[in-house]
Amino acid sequence: MSTQAMSDAKIPVALTHASSEKLSRHEMLRWINTTVQGEYTKIEDLCSGVAYCQIMEMLFPNSVGMKKIKVNAKLEHEFLHNLKLFQMAFTRINYEKSVPIERLIKGRFQDNFEFLQWFKKFYDVHAAGKENVKLPTTQKQQINLKTKTTKKVLNRVGSDMTPPTANSTQLNADESGSPRSLKYLQETRDKLAEQTAAILNERNFYYKKLLDVENVSRRVAGACIGYIIC
Repeated sequence: MSTQAMSDAKIPVALTHASSEKLSRHEMLRWINTTVQGEYTKIEDLCSGVAYCQIMEMLFPNSVGMKKIKVNAKLEHEFLHNLKLFQMAFTRINYEKSVPIERLIKGRFQDNFEFLQWFKKFYDVHAAGKENVKLPTTQKQQINLKTKTTKKVLNRVGSDMTPPTANSTQLNADESGSPRSLKYLQETRDKLAEQTAAILNERNFYYKKLLDVENVSRRVAGACIGYIIC
């Protein structure tokens, strides 16, 4: 690492309401994705530490070590690994900064957003006046390889999908409100109406039987009472 890079790293960065650009989360994500050629969709995703390591390596080559970064980090212990590399980079450039690793790896928005605001200011300060601040070639190769692999998987999945049959096509067309679909709905409605009528008839039949049994019971009871009186 050059002497110039080491002296630049000593410039203090304090994030205050006055110094902050007050960029929105969307603007911050746009900056991150543009800078590292990434595809981050949420601030919380930065908890992996990958983007921080990439940008630190851009600002101070060899401060992190590209081969050490777990670029496909998905688990908390992998996040911890990357963020420790990131913390060590500050030590290598003689910059006193304590990275809130334990809070960042939890993936909470507020913690990651606040740190990202500070890091954006850090970037602006130390990238100023530097030429060729860009993604290392090895990193570009890793990103391109990852993109190609993803495309291959998507293409393979697409080729394995069964082409739509005539029946499935007809079903999709029917569901869009065609006359055939309306006819099917009408037939279903008629069937339901018939089933409802049958259930009501059956209910009325048993209800009538119940009334007959009740009437017979009353007559029998009346006859017994009359017999006893007599």
